[in-house]
Amino acid sequence: MNRFFSRAVTALAVSMLLFSCAPVNLYTVTMQYLPPETAAPAAAKAASIPVTVAAFNDAREIDDTIRIGTVVLSDGKEVPILPKDRRPAETVTDAVRKCLSEEGYSPSPETPAWNLKIDSIDKLWGTAFLIGGTIDRLDVVCHKEGIKKTYRTDVKLTIVFADARGARILRTTEAAATSSLVHVSFSEEMLGQQISATLSKAIRQVCSDGKTIPEILERMAGERE
Repeated sequence: MNRFFSRAVTALAVSMLLFSCAPVNLYTVTMQYLPPETAAPAAAKAASIPVTVAAFNDAREIDDTIRIGTVVLSDGKEVPILPKDRRPAETVTDAVRKCLSEEGYSPSPETPAWNLKIDSIDKLWGTAFLIGGTIDRLDVVCHKEGIKKTYRTDVKLTIVFADARGARILRTTEAAATSSLVHVSFSEEMLGQQISATLSKAIRQVCSDGKTIPEILERMAGERE
């Protein structure tokens, strides 16, 4: 699926370049989870806690949910930015899994589809602790004005924690981050770095703050005693 998606994006970029008088009509970037420069040691007890991460739902109110940003040229023309390898929802889901793994948790190999409603939770998904959510904002914009390039990035996720075996929602919380950068350089690599860093920051605010998940797990354990 990822190989097909990557080929489709590449073909689209080439066709837009060949059949337009404009030099560039599309930018493609690598969006991924970036671990912190100095990672804290994972909690010892976290390694024994399995968790299922459901596929995140793309809830952005835009026409094309593959799009993750825009480059605004000096003449006002807007050039779309697309991910190179995977759809945004796949990348966000994978990023949450990687962040949890860093913290010492054990994500299940399953990534079920979940609409965040209690009655759609399947107790056979394999673990008691379930995490899902929505992508509410995921956008990087670069204004190219002469030698100055201004990057602005905005990410907002809604993350839902649930007890799969008890079929109940434990907590719904927001994970959001923004960033801005003024630079003389411009490249697809810089665009990818900006959106990746902001996405990673937003996820870590909830999944590795050392408080949110431990509190939820403590509540689960207490209610089952």
